[in-house]
Amino acid sequence: MKTAVIFGGMGFIGMHFATYLLSQNKFELIYLIDISEPKDKFGNTLYENLKINNRVKIIQKDIRKDLSDLQVSKVDIIFDFAAIHREPGHADHEYFDTNVVGSKNICKFADQVNCKNIIFTSSISVYGPGDHEKNEDTNTLPNTAYGKSKLNAENNYFNWQNQNENQKILTICRPGVVFGPGENGNVTRLVKAIKKRLFFFMGNKYLKKSGIYIKELIYSIMWVNENQINNHFKKISLFNGTLHPCPNLNNYVSAISIQFENTKEFISIPKTLIKLLIFFTSFFTKNLSSGSNYNYTRLNKLFRSNFVTPKFLLNSKYNFSYTLKSAMKDWKETNIEDWES
Repeated sequence: MKTAVIFGGMGFIGMHFATYLLSQNKFELIYLIDISEPKDKFGNTLYENLKINNRVKIIQKDIRKDLSDLQVSKVDIIFDFAAIHREPGHADHEYFDTNVVGSKNICKFADQVNCKNIIFTSSISVYGPGDHEKNEDTNTLPNTAYGKSKLNAENNYFNWQNQNENQKILTICRPGVVFGPGENGNVTRLVKAIKKRLFFFMGNKYLKKSGIYIKELIYSIMWVNENQINNHFKKISLFNGTLHPCPNLNNYVSAISIQFENTKEFISIPKTLIKLLIFFTSFFTKNLSSGSNYNYTRLNKLFRSNFVTPKFLLNSKYNFSYTLKSAMKDWKETNIEDWES
């Protein structure tokens, strides 16, 4: 009986992944391990469907703590999607407590259950800032606690694989912004702003923003891992999970607007004017909660370029299933509530 364990199994990526694995009949048993249940409506819908499936077992567990008491025996594959990732949103130590300590505990658990196949979602934040194009060969220079914690976690998994490099398989994906049904993040905010005609460009119309649709992320990860199992790729494979070509903000706006049958142009305010406004209001915005759309750190992210390309996937002749436009269309058809509320 093939068994999978998904840490972060009740999060956005984890539940989409579990749903896909069940639809493909790839595993007889799937453990979803997470610290809490989903709180959003679409997440709850996925969760309820997974909970009643007799091939799914749900365990509430904190990966920051020892995992040796988990009632799980032989495991064929482990997925690590558990992470503290909202930025801003957490104190620096929280990123390391979950992302780094958690990865160490998962490595120990993998050896305990004799699992020799781990998939880990890292982040393009490990490349650090800069408007230049980045790919898997680019030096990693993270400048945030989140990016540093993800890079440290990658190294923990490298060390795990090196202990038995001829048998252990390690797949590391560095996704861009992952969007899709139930995301409730920046792309969802963009959808709602465009629907209400409350959006305007802030001198950032052509800023590169690497991203990937949740279904494409799943397909690409499984494609790479299966090629590793079949000895077509190296035992360690690291790749960027991003759309190609890398979209800019205007591409996102256009792809979303099409779904609303909206052809009107959005106004663009000069970047210098916005920067001055952010500067003069910084005393106020720095004191806003991290969840506010007007938090100082979040406002400055509007001008941060994420120009990342999936060199590994392109060189390996991976066939992308979605463009940015078709991804938005599929998203709307899958969960219309994200687009109507």
